[in-house]
Amino acid sequence: MKENIYIGYTDEDGSPSEPLPHQEDYHLYTGHAKHHLMAGSLGTGKTDAMCVEAVKQSVEIDGNLGLMGRKVLDAFKKSTLLQLLDIAGDTVRKHRPVDHLIEFKNGSRIIYMALDDSRDAIQRIKSLNLGFFAFDQLEEVPENTFIAASGQLRRKGSLRCSFHTCNPAGHNWVWKKFVKNKNRNSKHFRLIETRTWTPEAEAPTTEAEVRAYSDNPYLPPDYIAELLTMPQAWVRRYVYCNWDDFAGLVYPMFEEKVHFVKPWNVPSWYNHYLVYDYGYKNPSAILFAATDDEGKIYVYNLIYEVETSISTLASMVKERMYKGARYTCLADPSIMRTERDGMTIADEWSDYGIYWEPAKNDKRAGYDRVGRYLSPDDDGYCKLAFFDIAQMEPLREEIIDFKWKELKYGHGDRPLFEEAVKVGDHAMDCLRYLVHYVEDSRKPHKIVDWGLDWYQLMSGRKKGSGWMSV
Repeated sequence: MKENIYIGYTDEDGSPSEPLPHQEDYHLYTGHAKHHLMAGSLGTGKTDAMCVEAVKQSVEIDGNLGLMGRKVLDAFKKSTLLQLLDIAGDTVRKHRPVDHLIEFKNGSRIIYMALDDSRDAIQRIKSLNLGFFAFDQLEEVPENTFIAASGQLRRKGSLRCSFHTCNPAGHNWVWKKFVKNKNRNSKHFRLIETRTWTPEAEAPTTEAEVRAYSDNPYLPPDYIAELLTMPQAWVRRYVYCNWDDFAGLVYPMFEEKVHFVKPWNVPSWYNHYLVYDYGYKNPSAILFAATDDEGKIYVYNLIYEVETSISTLASMVKERMYKGARYTCLADPSIMRTERDGMTIADEWSDYGIYWEPAKNDKRAGYDRVGRYLSPDDDGYCKLAFFDIAQMEPLREEIIDFKWKELKYGHGDRPLFEEAVKVGDHAMDCLRYLVHYVEDSRKPHKIVDWGLDWYQLMSGRKKGSGWMSV
């Protein structure tokens, strides 16, 4: 017979207390969906709820195994772990800090670790037979780590679910899974949102106001009032639980209604471009673009494929090209590197009659140039436009998610140069290569006449014969 031990919330005196409504909802439905997220503001009890649920599943299911952590292990140890052990209390048989392991009296265990996307971390996760996993500050955790843990939810007799906390961090992968598709994927991704304060209300001065406008009625009025004095971008994220965080965007000038235009037939006599960013496990991105007499760029098609062979990509490219148009082909310079077999990625493409020219890969100048092409002049005119918002969805998502890394300092507290976060930027790299070329081009392009018969091209022409620039 199980020992009758209280697992739940306590007040300041350590006496049992009722959970807040959103905390009760979190526990009531955990397990009815696969993945659960409590997203919200400061002081709303997110981490308490996650720790209570982790202990409940460990104590109520004998021999269970859970994985917990944060991206940085030291942050987990100094905050989440202390709350977890306090809630677990006498249900714990042994805590082994060196092994990052908590053993319960009923044989259940919780392993905690750093949740980065290193090979070692992923391999450790893939060796576990999990009943649950619970990640604190999910917005910090790489998506690959979340996917790896999801694939290990196979322990029999357990709920086989995950439950997490986060603060909103813009339209990142967490937003896409739990917010954007919450209605479509309700059986898989369940979201509970909490707010420290309601945006429409004035700063509180009384406890009655806190009870009326906060998801945690026990917070002191002066605490909330102090939070509201912080910078507005910070308040939107940490107080109002607002996911539309545009702070730190590389291209804040981007607007769908300005930069997306109704598709039209681009003349074949325009300068046409193919721009390629190589990938396999990561997406391969290929932009189709053209420039008019004034140098305005129109991006009119996009291939964005994962784990797709070069032969398949080459067929897709040929199907989408304008007949009679002359194309300049630009690519990520890395495809020119010789592989172990003595060949390059570019050599593979040449077998299909497509020859790539190495693109200019200057990042800092490229970010600035793309920004200038996206920025409207006083008359609202932009030098960069995109066709078909549905077909360009991967590119649109990359633009609105493209952010600067947090500023770091070098020796002598001198700030290092700004650099964008290298995540989800495959089509953005293509855009940078394209704008570089259009800006720098001062000489005639070597081109291929794609209007000729493809049999003639495939049967007799080889690299260096004048069909394509290299």
